[in-house]
Amino acid sequence: MGNRERKLSIEPSHSLWKNRPFLLLLGSDATSNLGLYMYIVMIPLLMYDLTESALLISTMRLMEFLVSGLLGVAAGILVDRINRKKVLVTAAGLQWVTIALLTLLLFFENVQLWSLYFLGFFFATSGLLHTNATHAALPQVVQKDQLTEGNAKLGIVSNVVRLIGPMFAGLTLAALSFAGTMAVQLVFITLTLLCTVLLPSLKIEGLEDREKITFWKDAKEGFHELFNNSLLKVTTVVIFFQNFGFSLMMGVLVFFAVDQLQATETQVGLYISIGAAGGLVGVLIVKKLATLLPRGKIYTYTNMFDVVAFTILAFATSWWMIAIAMALFNFSTSVSNVIYLAVRQEITPNQMLGRVSGSIATLVEMTMPLGIIAGGLWAEFLNIRFLFVINIVLSAVILISLLRTTFHKTVK
Repeated sequence: MGNRERKLSIEPSHSLWKNRPFLLLLGSDATSNLGLYMYIVMIPLLMYDLTESALLISTMRLMEFLVSGLLGVAAGILVDRINRKKVLVTAAGLQWVTIALLTLLLFFENVQLWSLYFLGFFFATSGLLHTNATHAALPQVVQKDQLTEGNAKLGIVSNVVRLIGPMFAGLTLAALSFAGTMAVQLVFITLTLLCTVLLPSLKIEGLEDREKITFWKDAKEGFHELFNNSLLKVTTVVIFFQNFGFSLMMGVLVFFAVDQLQATETQVGLYISIGAAGGLVGVLIVKKLATLLPRGKIYTYTNMFDVVAFTILAFATSWWMIAIAMALFNFSTSVSNVIYLAVRQEITPNQMLGRVSGSIATLVEMTMPLGIIAGGLWAEFLNIRFLFVINIVLSAVILISLLRTTFHKTVK
């Protein structure tokens, strides 16, 4: 008999730590994120070594947002048209090929600027596919009442990796060459590929009925589901404005710390780490918070932390004030993200999760480059602190607006 792909069966009340498909999904996400943070640290340094151009380094970062914005819908349609295990394997395989080619180019000292952009595009695309497919696959491997816990565990791993990933990349780069560090990253991507290959089938129900549906109709259905579901529409608008506000200060915060507060490189690293620790605390306690308060209210009240965080930034006189602000902001973001993702998975038909996620990525990610550019231009000629004041007002308006929505009043 030919090999048959093992089918998935979710047992009713078992612990996520005993749920093999969930652990494989968690493992693939952890190793993929660790590889990603190594890439995020190493590529700008490599580009600086090749070009010594801040502009070219920043355009590489902007390309990641453009990939999500331009290909978000297409990635979502793909995730909803194909067995999601195959999408995850394909994404991991594309990551592996990309990093393997970069490793070879580095070992043979034949890296050119165009090759970093070319391979960087495919690496960003593979990351987009992986993120979308992981989000859509989670409801297929856990029970509905475990979605908040499942997203929290994914968030915990992501925040731990965010804490140790850059430090690990820096230490590896100090001990080895660019080529050696890229080879280490290839090991992590290999583990990602192995985890996805071992996953059971994640076939989408009713897939056969959609085989003749065109690309444009699929895309239209995704946007229709997004804007005709009142809960999704509210949170999408909130995320749109939150991301734009954050992107205004995203590219200038380090400049503000160094230029105006005279922070050292060590202090910049410390406030980034303390900020990441705030995010980790958020995902560690979100499950407990959800047992004490309705999730709609938690999602709404987290904006109070944003108001406080941006107020601290507006009056900051030392790096440690930035650290406190970023810890509060990341705490708020982590809690609200876990709740938002779980609710989106609960109220969206599973066969449409990929398209809904892709539609949101397109709408939201395209605003990030605009915000980064606008914030950079503002900081070049005007007072940076006013960008923090804009975020104070924006967060307060979001908080007041959410208090009047059905999301705040009805989501349990």
